[in-house]
Amino acid sequence: MTEEQIKEIAELLECGNQCFIHVKNKTIEYHPDPDDFMSDMELWQDVIDKIESDFDEYIKITKMDSNTSFQVMAKFIEIVKTPKLKVKLENVLSKSKPFRNFKYIIDESEYRQAWFDFRLNANMDWVKEKINEK
Repeated sequence: MTEEQIKEIAELLECGNQCFIHVKNKTIEYHPDPDDFMSDMELWQDVIDKIESDFDEYIKITKMDSNTSFQVMAKFIEIVKTPKLKVKLENVLSKSKPFRNFKYIIDESEYRQAWFDFRLNANMDWVKEKINEK
C-alpha cells in the first residue's frame, strides 16, 4: 500500500467508514460503519455485495476503539506547549464525556490544526498496524 492509500483509508475511517483492502489488487472499498451510520445502508448495497461476494480476499479496517482513541488524545496533550491549555485538556480526560469536551476545547484553540494533523498521523499508523497484522 502506498502512503497516499494509507492516508485515504485513515481519512475515510475518520469520516465514519469501514474500509476494505483487496489483498491481490490493493484496491480500496468502503462504506459507512453500520454501527455509526443512522441512514439507509441500501445506498451502499452494491459495495457491500461486492465485498461480501469475495470477502476472504479483503482486509477489513475499522476505526480505532475508544481506548486507543483516548490514548491518542493523551499523547497529543504531551506536545501542547501552552500550560493553561494543557491543564484544561488533562482535566477533560479525567471527567465524563472526554471525547466531546476535548473536541470542544481543541476547536477553540490555536492547536486545532495541530490536533487534526496529529490524529491523522495516528490513524495512518493504526491502518499500517492493521494491515501488518493480516
